Amino acid sequence: MAEKSGVQSVERIFQLIEHLAAHPTGVSLQRLAEETGLAKSTVHRLLASLVGLGYVVQDEENGHYRLTLKMFELSSGIVDSMDIMGVAKAHLERLSQRTGEAVHLVIRDGRDIVYIYKTESGPMRMSSRVGLRSPLYCTGVGKAILATLPGDELEDIWTHSNVQKLTDKTIIDLEELRSQLVEVRANGYAIDDEENELGVRCVAVAIPGADGRAESAFSISGLAPYMTPERIRRIATLALDARTDILADLGLR
Repeated sequence: MAEKSGVQSVERIFQLIEHLAAHPTGVSLQRLAEETGLAKSTVHRLLASLVGLGYVVQDEENGHYRLTLKMFELSSGIVDSMDIMGVAKAHLERLSQRTGEAVHLVIRDGRDIVYIYKTESGPMRMSSRVGLRSPLYCTGVGKAILATLPGDELEDIWTHSNVQKLTDKTIIDLEELRSQLVEVRANGYAIDDEENELGVRCVAVAIPGADGRAESAFSISGLAPYMTPERIRRIATLALDARTDILADLGLR
């Protein structure tokens, strides 16, 4: 009986993890109980275990639960064999060589992005690093991802983000962000105009899945004086070509 009970608990934990994964911005205890068909007390007990182990975090403001990146950390040893990393790496290295700038690959984690790969070709070195976490709303890669999401999800992310001016160019108005995202969709790429870090401009492109939503993106970053509008347009063309190649290798185009 003890063995059967243990297997059932494991099944329930993974059932819970799968439902949490379907709500990257967080979900309430009540909704998790409804979706899994489990008693609230059971869900609460399992969540407490996952929080204690670091796989889940509870939002202090609204009480919602979401997965952390600990799953990614556990699988970091095989990340090179994952589709997005394994496929994108060669294309991003080539893009860095062609532009002479730093290129980053990120994945979304709730309201943030996390850097999972970085390559540099030029003499200058960016302060960014693999594992760095930044908000979606004020980064080029974040805005590229946000442009692929429905409006209600954008508003939820904005509402639950700690929106603040990281530089004097950071967007802190939702309507202004919405306006920029219209341009991102029209152009196919986003720009971080020193919004996250003074002196650095980025061109960013999302990597959408089969449903059009993106959970990853990449950017080309350079010192602001050298990232002129004309050069940004040239780099954007190269980035969009790289995205086309990545999607083709992923079997999405």
